[in-house]
Amino acid sequence: MPPRPARRIFEQRLKSSPTSNLLRNSRLFSLPNPLPTPPVAEASGADALRASNTATLPYPTHQAIVTTPSSLARGDWGLKRPLPSRSRLVQTSKPVLKVHQLDTIEQITDFDSAADHVRTREKWAEMHAPMVRYKSNTSAVDSSIRPKSAFDTSSDVTAYDDPATLDEAGQRLVALKENIEENAREVALKQTIEGIARQELMRVESSKEIREGIINEGLEQPKWIPSSAKVQVDKEYNRTSRWRHEGPWLPGMGADAFMDFLTNQLAGRKKDFNEYLVAYVKNEIYTGRRALFEERRKKDPEILPLDPDEANEIMKTNEAEWSIFTPEEITARIKQLRAECAESPITSTLVKNLIIPFLRLPPMVTNYSDFRSHGDVQGLKFTDNCIPSSTHPSAGLGYLRTKSYLGNHPILGPQEHPAPIAARVLQPRVHGLARDRTAKLGIGGFVVDDEHSSIDTSMSNPQQAGRDVQTIDIDTPGGKKIQVEPRYASITPDGRVHVSVHRRSGGEVSVAKGWLEDLPPVRENEVVEPLDLSAFGKSGVKELDDATAAAANGDPKVEDQLRQFMSVMPEALKSEAVKAPEVKELP
Repeated sequence: MPPRPARRIFEQRLKSSPTSNLLRNSRLFSLPNPLPTPPVAEASGADALRASNTATLPYPTHQAIVTTPSSLARGDWGLKRPLPSRSRLVQTSKPVLKVHQLDTIEQITDFDSAADHVRTREKWAEMHAPMVRYKSNTSAVDSSIRPKSAFDTSSDVTAYDDPATLDEAGQRLVALKENIEENAREVALKQTIEGIARQELMRVESSKEIREGIINEGLEQPKWIPSSAKVQVDKEYNRTSRWRHEGPWLPGMGADAFMDFLTNQLAGRKKDFNEYLVAYVKNEIYTGRRALFEERRKKDPEILPLDPDEANEIMKTNEAEWSIFTPEEITARIKQLRAECAESPITSTLVKNLIIPFLRLPPMVTNYSDFRSHGDVQGLKFTDNCIPSSTHPSAGLGYLRTKSYLGNHPILGPQEHPAPIAARVLQPRVHGLARDRTAKLGIGGFVVDDEHSSIDTSMSNPQQAGRDVQTIDIDTPGGKKIQVEPRYASITPDGRVHVSVHRRSGGEVSVAKGWLEDLPPVRENEVVEPLDLSAFGKSGVKELDDATAAAANGDPKVEDQLRQFMSVMPEALKSEAVKAPEVKELP
């Protein structure tokens, strides 16, 4: 029923009222609710956690707000009350704040600085690191593995409409749904044809007994159409590459949330699931019967005659027999699937092939943790690749797919490698009584692992082997720094950023430091006679060429003058204004 004219006018006035516009444009009402505080504790040793109260959170949880310089002078941040301008948090060059509570019991606004994550985001934008899909089994120091981009077609998948984006179990469920609809159409068509035939027979037959026999005659069961032949799995897509699922992550749900999911969402789908379950069991029974016949045919090829027409007739008869299912067979197979699910609930056929694709749940892939037997259920651990991500694989940090681009220097032109970034050594391999595999570096507000590990002992260069970060450097002011280039970054399922870096020590380091002097290349381990000027050819000055020829003939007076000339030239070249030396006229 369409709304009445008076109600429509009232809604239009309400939408355009000054109060609604004020609330719609107000920063106070536009602040979103903060995210839950992520844990910052890390495992250290046997069942021990290492935490810090002052550690920066892996990702921001509150909205960062800024204001204009004119409003900053008045303390106006668009909130309920002005903020004190004498606070150290706003007396910075670019103040950025986050609001913990708009109105406390003391009637003040609880706020804090948000510059930690905002400045880190600005530094990150200058690194130009491509975002890739996170893989837990990829080592940070393994440069031979090239991960897929976070925007790759096989990684950035959210829709369920295209069957090509589904895994094998999902495609089998789609084929099973089409199978149910096709068999229903076959049954309806057969019932219609047989109903018309019965009415025609009843009209023709005049005997009452014959008409009653036609009415009580059962319908012939149509041929079962298997769904296994319809599945064509695309190997490029798989379930683990989907970062968003319609169903919830069951291992991460609490007891109340799980009971609410069972009561409100699963109760109304019980009939549909039973229909899929019966069709799945029928398809399995039909496929098993056909496979058994093929095995018998391999052992005894004479089961089918050589005549193609006779062989087709026998196969049609067999397929009609295979399509007959008794309720006892269906019930027995369902009980068998449920018993298998009770024994192994995660890896059972019922869960993997029917429940997960039907409810569109994230996959549950497990492996056994260390020091656990393979029969211990408590030793199972879900892999990070199957845990659904809380955000997009790129998290909005960047939109580069690869590093296939060239940086353009304003003086030197296109560069093979971008300018490296100075990374501070935060923690060497050996610290205290512990020894780590890699050193910890700090780059742009992120803690990353060094490219070289402690097992790289075959390299002769200490810098390439990573032995320059074996122990702490107490001589360099401010700590040791290493020139590195960010290779790529990935986001873990819990929202943490992992960055992979590569050390740089070539000409790109000189370009980054501004060493642009055009010096000629010098060969190493080569002794050059300072008076041997024959390799340079003639200078074009007659006096200098004659002096060179005289020095080559062994004139001692000319040799002394040339030695004096060669000793003055290096210092003259280093000066800002190079003056040509005076050449005295030789006798």
